[in-house]
Amino acid sequence: MWSDFESDVVEGRYPLGKLVRSEGRCGWFETQFDDKPAIISLIESLNDETILLDRLRAVEKVRDENVLTVFECGTTTLRGTPLVYAVMEYTEENLEDVLRTRPLSAEETKQVAEGLLHAFRAIHKERLVCGRLEAASVLASGDTLKLRSDYLQLVPQDVAFEPYATKDVRDLGSLLHQCLTQKPLKRATDSNDPSLQLLAPPFVEIVRRTLSGHATVDEIAELLHPVAAPAPAVQPKPMQQPVSRIDSVKPKPYDEQVEKASQHQSASKRKPLMIGGFAMLLLLAVFALWAMLHHSHHTQDAAAQNPVVVVSPEPETPRKSPPVAPLPVAKPKAAPTPAAIESSPSSAGPASPAGMWRVVVFTYNFQDQAEHKARTINEKHPDLEASVFSPKGSGAPYLVTLGNATDRASAFRLRDKAVQEGLPKDTYAQNYSR
Repeated sequence: MWSDFESDVVEGRYPLGKLVRSEGRCGWFETQFDDKPAIISLIESLNDETILLDRLRAVEKVRDENVLTVFECGTTTLRGTPLVYAVMEYTEENLEDVLRTRPLSAEETKQVAEGLLHAFRAIHKERLVCGRLEAASVLASGDTLKLRSDYLQLVPQDVAFEPYATKDVRDLGSLLHQCLTQKPLKRATDSNDPSLQLLAPPFVEIVRRTLSGHATVDEIAELLHPVAAPAPAVQPKPMQQPVSRIDSVKPKPYDEQVEKASQHQSASKRKPLMIGGFAMLLLLAVFALWAMLHHSHHTQDAAAQNPVVVVSPEPETPRKSPPVAPLPVAKPKAAPTPAAIESSPSSAGPASPAGMWRVVVFTYNFQDQAEHKARTINEKHPDLEASVFSPKGSGAPYLVTLGNATDRASAFRLRDKAVQEGLPKDTYAQNYSR
C-alpha cells in the first residue's frame, strides 16, 4: 500500500521519494525541506486528525538535539486516502539495524543511555511519552542520537503523568540490556535474575533499578554517573621527638684494675661463709636420716596391734531422672480465606486481578471511529477478533482491542501474533480491572 505513494507530492511541496519504512498505519518517505534531505511521516487518518495533530504540534515545541525535530505538520489526501503528515529532519540509520549485526560496547551503550535520558527530560516537559520504546525508535543523524518523535503520545492534563514517565524509564532498562546482549529483556525478568550479573557495570544496577517499576530519570542518571567519594584527608605525620642529651651520653667503661680488685675482695669474704654453711647442711642430713628410721619402726608396731579392716562400699542405686513431658505440638491454624478482589479500579492493589489483560491496537475519542477500525481489522484478520472497549465503562477513550480479556501471558502472546500479522508495532497489552 505505502509503496503506491512513491513519486506523489504532498501539498505540492514535499515530493515523496523512496519508502524508508512502514508499519501499520504509518509510512516514512524521503523528501526535501528547504532544499535539504528530510523525512516525511504519513499517518493514515481514521477521523482522528485532531488527536494526531495535537500530538505532532506538541512535538513541534520540543527543540532538543536528542529528539528528532518536526519542521511542519498538517493534513492531506493522496489517492483518496486522508493522511496526517509530519516533515522531520533526516536520519541515516537506526539502532535496530546495528544490533542485528553486533552488540554495543559498554561505552557505546553509555552514550545511548545519556542521549535517551536527555531526550526524556525534553519530551516529559511537554507531557509527551514514548509509550513503547524500541531499538527501531533510536535513530542517528551524523554522530548524534535522535529519539523518534512522530509516534510520541500526549498524556492529557487530567491523567496522572508519573506512571507513563516511569514506563519510559523501565523500557530504557530493557533497551540497554538489548544493546549489550542483542536480546530484549523479557517482561517477566526479576531484578534478582543471575543473568543480569553478566552485564558490564554500571548497567547491572541500572537494569535492576528499572525492573522495580519505580525508577526515575534522575535516579538512572545518578547511577550512570556516580559521584566520586571525596579523598580522605591526609593525616599529618607526628613530629619526631628530639633526642635527649642525657640519652645520647654513653656510659664510660670501668677501669679494669678497680674491677679486678673489687672481685678479689668479694671472693675472700665469701670463703668462711661457704665452709660454715656446708657443715650445717651435713648435720641436718644426719638428723633427718635418724628420724626416718625411728618413724618407720614405730609405724610397723602400731599396724600389728591395730589391723585395718577394709569395708567395701555399697553399690549406689542409680537415680532415675523424672519423666520429661512431651513438647506440645502446635496445631496449624487454618489459612484465612482470601478476600475477593475488588473489580473497581480504585480498589485495585499492587497485585492486579488475573484475566483482565487486553491487547490494545488503537485509541480513539469517538466510538464510531473505533468501531469502524475494528470492522476493518476483522475483515483482514478475523482470527484476531477485534472489538471496542472503554476503560471507563462509557465515554472516551475508546480502545480497539483484540480477543477477550485474558491473563497476562496470553495477552502478550496475542500481541506478538498481531504484530507478526502486520498490525502496528506499538500494539501493547495492559491490565484493566473494571
